[in-house]
Amino acid sequence: MREIEPAPEIGMKLLSEAEGMSNDIVEWRRAFHQFPEIGLEERVTASKIEGILSSLPGVEVFRGFGLPTCVIGRLGGDIPGEALALRAEIDAVEVHEDTGLPFSSYDSRISHVQGHDAHMAALLGAAALLSDRRELLRHPVVFIFQPAEEGKGGARLLIDAGMIEEFGIERMLCVHWVPHLPYGQIFTNRGPVTSFSSKLHVGLLGQGGHGPTPYLTSDPMYLSAQIQVALQGIITREVDPQKAAVLSFGRIEAADVYNVIAEEVHLWGTLRSTDRKAHQFLKHRVEEVVKAMAHIAHIGASVEYALDYGQVVNNDTLVSDIFQIGTSLVGSDTMEILSNPLLVGEDFSFYSEQIPSCMMFLGTGMDYGLYHARYDIPENLLPFASAWAAYLALFL
Repeated sequence: MREIEPAPEIGMKLLSEAEGMSNDIVEWRRAFHQFPEIGLEERVTASKIEGILSSLPGVEVFRGFGLPTCVIGRLGGDIPGEALALRAEIDAVEVHEDTGLPFSSYDSRISHVQGHDAHMAALLGAAALLSDRRELLRHPVVFIFQPAEEGKGGARLLIDAGMIEEFGIERMLCVHWVPHLPYGQIFTNRGPVTSFSSKLHVGLLGQGGHGPTPYLTSDPMYLSAQIQVALQGIITREVDPQKAAVLSFGRIEAADVYNVIAEEVHLWGTLRSTDRKAHQFLKHRVEEVVKAMAHIAHIGASVEYALDYGQVVNNDTLVSDIFQIGTSLVGSDTMEILSNPLLVGEDFSFYSEQIPSCMMFLGTGMDYGLYHARYDIPENLLPFASAWAAYLALFL
């Protein structure tokens, strides 16, 4: 296969053709958005992806590798050498959507308020663009539509199933859409670009009772409030402020009746830091504080951590190549260095531990943040995202 130098004219043609495909890419995004499915249950989503990939000339489709709802496409499988992989997540989250869009989630319990619908549609657009240029490929390209990114570690499960070896993957890329970054700008950097992330569960077991007689109980609900305040004090008073860290609780379960003091209280939250030592310190310190406060209140306590995600660490050489190739298409004004790792947890970290990888962030400049009930994406960026991924796949 002949060597190809980065060619902006090819990139411009990709952008033009992606704009011509805009109706299709937007339709795919809206279909995914309207019918979201949580991790490991993405059956309808996977079937739609499989159908689109199967319609593209030259694309081999593999359904169910490693996980029943995983869909993998491969282009140029007969080309010698290791493959470049492009990854998109396909699962939704348990958040009620309140966008008022005509294609809002049909299920009031779950939604794509984290942008996975856009990631899927953009990657399918890239696959279509590359399918038309498969004779230009210098290496196989693998399109990974990964289930269960949201808190279930789908990436790790695919790695354990041997996906990297089975498809000969040497390098991997992904693009995540981020609303608080400027519209249309691409951000990445060498080294760490996300945080260490752990799912936290605190269980409290006390003596419940009637609301009017709290003195006859050991109230775990009252203790849970004190614990939340105390733990925020650890963040602000015991961690170097130059080492970003955050602890947030998003779910509390207690009694079902308004005038009953619960016997059990359960809190679920997330602990994140951009510094490994700070993250390990916080995990130890949170458990220490919770159990000490519970002991004083005569309440039993447990602290459990799960789904420990490491940092996504971008490969230096791959990032350098992406900046060189990418700026030949979009110019230096569109590509930006990410100044600090984002406080997001991503199971793409499992890939970056195994092979040279790069996570990029596409700014959307929207009003509402990820996981907000009114989160949405600017659909006019979908063709650009498709062309961007296709251009990198051709020249990396």
